[in-house]
Amino acid sequence: MSAQSQYPQHPEPASAEPLGPNGRPLAGLGPRLGARLLDSAINLVAMSSLAGLIGGGLALLAASTAGHDSPVVPITAISTILLVVIAFQYVYEVEMPLRWHGQTPGKRLLKIALTSREPGVALSRSALTSRLLVMLAANVLSNCGIGLLDPLWCLWDKPYRQCLHDKPAKTVVVQA
Repeated sequence: MSAQSQYPQHPEPASAEPLGPNGRPLAGLGPRLGARLLDSAINLVAMSSLAGLIGGGLALLAASTAGHDSPVVPITAISTILLVVIAFQYVYEVEMPLRWHGQTPGKRLLKIALTSREPGVALSRSALTSRLLVMLAANVLSNCGIGLLDPLWCLWDKPYRQCLHDKPAKTVVVQA
């Protein structure tokens, strides 16, 4: 009897880092927070600039209709800015990750990426859109404190460290 058959091999030691379904290590909380902060800063600058341009244009329109007591211009301004913000968020959180292999600029800088929780399944527009809708709802609800549950959820979620917005989309964040 050989020593090999007498002593069965020991199992491989468990990985120190949890793995995503594709075998890549899950992204740490630090890089995820850093990427979200970078993406938020980029969004803030871009949307503030767009809102300023739209607001300025609509202010000129309002000045040209001075003397008319019409709420149309303020309502138009708010509606237009809201639509532009939502469209920008859609491009940033849905279209960019589809084209950039699951990455936004913040994720790319910190070398992390979104991927499907299901092995072998590619990210889809519908999954990323559902993820965005939960993020937007959490932003609205953050005014009453409930929205904080979304980003904090990954602190206790097992095994994939998903935030609430990752759940309906079936996405996880992994090291790129």
